[in-house]
Amino acid sequence: MQLFVYGSLIDDARVAALTGERFRRAPGLLRGYRKLPSPLGYPYIVVHPGGVVDGAVLHGVTPAALQAFDRYEEEGRLYRRVEVEVEIDGHRERAFTYVGIPAALCGSSGAGDCDQSRSCRAKRPE
Repeated sequence: MQLFVYGSLIDDARVAALTGERFRRAPGLLRGYRKLPSPLGYPYIVVHPGGVVDGAVLHGVTPAALQAFDRYEEEGRLYRRVEVEVEIDGHRERAFTYVGIPAALCGSSGAGDCDQSRSCRAKRPE
């Protein structure tokens, strides 16, 4: 299994701490998405025609490691794990990635609003 990562999971030490494993990796590009910041301090991606996200593809991800990543990313609450096509060395390969759930990443703390095309923005005091 392959996993495209673009935020905190770029860090090999974090991946090893979460899974107890190390994975072969290659630089990758994800087209049709955009990376945005959230007030929670974690980047997330959303579908965005014309967008490109730089990241890495982890190769040989085990089912146990994928479960550990799902827990870390709070899959289903903050992120959705989806299958995408990633460019690696000029060719396309299938991989999973975590796509942000903007309402959860931006609105759960009451700190901001966001939509699919812009980053989160702080609410103005009333």
